[in-house]
Amino acid sequence: MKFGKSVLVWLFAAAMVLPSAAEAGSVAKAAARGATRSVAKAWRGAATKTLRRDLLRDRATRVRSLARNRTVFRYTTKVQARQELRRGIRSGSHMTARATAGRPLSPVQARRRYGLPQRPEVRETVRLPKGRPVRSNRVVGGAAGVGEVTSTRRVPSVAVVKVVPLR
Repeated sequence: MKFGKSVLVWLFAAAMVLPSAAEAGSVAKAAARGATRSVAKAWRGAATKTLRRDLLRDRATRVRSLARNRTVFRYTTKVQARQELRRGIRSGSHMTARATAGRPLSPVQARRRYGLPQRPEVRETVRLPKGRPVRSNRVVGGAAGVGEVTSTRRVPSVAVVKVVPLR
């Protein structure tokens, strides 16, 4: 009987210590989590928690290639838009899921809907070509059910079709 109890204790302890298959994930995910934790610690301010969650979620999302050309928007500052017109959009930068017809959102509405850390000043219209690797997710810290896209590679400056100031 003593042997049976000790086996049960060891099995229970192993179940508590060892992660399940669902929790284990891949080695790459674990490495990304460790790397992003150090980055997240460097961030300061009220949006730290949201930005950290967003970064961790983006790293864990599977990359897919676009099946066809897609037009999206990117809400940003004037200074950032000028840089992106010269150098292109950095990899990992967030864009809306799709571009829709109509007037641009106001800076306050855009910030609320997309969970932006600061008020945007312009809206860029960006054309992503077929086959571009992207991650599609829901917005963290924004309105419920709103989607976003992040490109895993730099988007060239020629992809930025138009820049519209926000009012």
